[in-house]
Amino acid sequence: MADQAKETAAQRAERIKREKDGLDVFEDIVRYSRLGFDAIDPEDRDRFKWYGVYQQKPNEGHFMLRLRLPNGEISASQLDLVAELTDRYARGYGDVTTRQNIQLHWLTIEDLPDVLTSLREAGISSVHACGDTPRVVVGCPVHGADCDEIHDARDLLMQVNGLFVGNREFSNLPRKFKMSIGGCALRCAQPEINDVGICAVTRERRGGVEVGFDLSVGGGLSTQPKLGVRLPVFLRPEQVAPTCLAVGELFREHGNRDKRTAARLKFLVEEWGGERFLEDLQRRVDFTFDPDVPPVPELPRQRDHLGIRPQKQAGLHYVGLATRLGRLTGEQMRVVASLAREFGDGTIRFTNNQNVIVLGVPTAQVDEVVRLANNALLPPDGDVWQRNFVACTGAQFCNLAVTETKRAPGEDSPAEQMLTTLQARLAHFQHFVRINYNGCPNSCGQHWIADIGLQGVKFKDTTGTSVEGVLVTVAGGLGRTSRFSRPTGIKLPLPVVGDALVGLFSAFEAQATEAEDDLGDWLAARSDDELRVLLGA
Repeated sequence: MADQAKETAAQRAERIKREKDGLDVFEDIVRYSRLGFDAIDPEDRDRFKWYGVYQQKPNEGHFMLRLRLPNGEISASQLDLVAELTDRYARGYGDVTTRQNIQLHWLTIEDLPDVLTSLREAGISSVHACGDTPRVVVGCPVHGADCDEIHDARDLLMQVNGLFVGNREFSNLPRKFKMSIGGCALRCAQPEINDVGICAVTRERRGGVEVGFDLSVGGGLSTQPKLGVRLPVFLRPEQVAPTCLAVGELFREHGNRDKRTAARLKFLVEEWGGERFLEDLQRRVDFTFDPDVPPVPELPRQRDHLGIRPQKQAGLHYVGLATRLGRLTGEQMRVVASLAREFGDGTIRFTNNQNVIVLGVPTAQVDEVVRLANNALLPPDGDVWQRNFVACTGAQFCNLAVTETKRAPGEDSPAEQMLTTLQARLAHFQHFVRINYNGCPNSCGQHWIADIGLQGVKFKDTTGTSVEGVLVTVAGGLGRTSRFSRPTGIKLPLPVVGDALVGLFSAFEAQATEAEDDLGDWLAARSDDELRVLLGA
């Protein structure tokens, strides 16, 4: 015990993983469900993460469960089950995450065996949804349906996800490992900020156009954001899976295990550089990488698939629904499941900006889907504020958050106040804008890639009173210009943030000459002092 008391966080994490694979903890969950919360060994509680289970703030017996939904995909019948579990165990609501998953809260140790077993029997996994593991593989939510798709990469994504999930060879990584595989022209799956980013590209060849994939490694956010390094590699479809496995092996064997804050792939890529990383990667695959990769095309800043859009299948549409801050009630889940089952092809996919898409809707049924979705407060034609306002879980549940973001549906919250203010006072606003609110510096809410990033902080106001507020960052984004948002040093108390943003966006409107004028570029050109005045700080 004395030796354990002297352990660093990294030493403790590594010992716990060596002593018992997190995949072996399910029977312990069942045992603790009989013994009760107080009987749980803290080290086993850490291993619960291998089944997607985190202890939930305020640490009084409740847990968060994260489902693992590759490509954000779930069927209507599966979502009905999640809705049932949500109402029975999770106080009637859950969260859509920025990795296309669903998180449920308020679960007790007594609930977990039934919940996990019910999900597994329905074909839904939570294995390796948390912990030092390969996390869910994210992708384009309209794989196979998008008219402008370069390549339907869904099968490849599912293949790669299947190679890693529950694989004991990758169950003890230095830290989490995130992959993105996308086939759409918008590159909506955010390859720039994943440990492995694979996206469809085309190149001219004698006799026609060849479709393949490019490869970026070492992207990620958290407190030290880094854009992935795009390697000079053109991958053929059959080369994608072995390449992902080889990158995972490199991380497993060479990632930092001595310091938790340096244990992500991005730090290894930064240390080695792209050239050395590619050399080591080449030695691990049985084919020669083709270096002739085309440049990334010019991309729009609006990289989602919301709204009503025709599918490549004649006579069908997909309908993208805007959630409110990523939070769904059990009843809303049932509505979405019903829409997919009765009007669509039974397929639902969640997006990385916390929204949801129903696929396979016949043209004649679109109006009825729109009507029912609007009645459920999930508008297909959501305004620019609702469709692009992302918020993490915040201090309501997260042990790391320092400020609240969301509360239960129907309850007022900081994010709800901000969104309501913007919708009421700037309903006419037509420019693309992305606002991401994160309750701490770790960027689960992705504030580093937003036009306006709001990072939760506590600070002393002009009277010397400690208050909850946000640190404002500006001009981040992926796509046309990939850059992280700039910390301005401006701190605003939570109650004034909505009004402050109205002032800022109104100033932009007054100066913009066209609807297409870019807010991100305008913000990047403003000094911190100018922004302070416009925000009334």
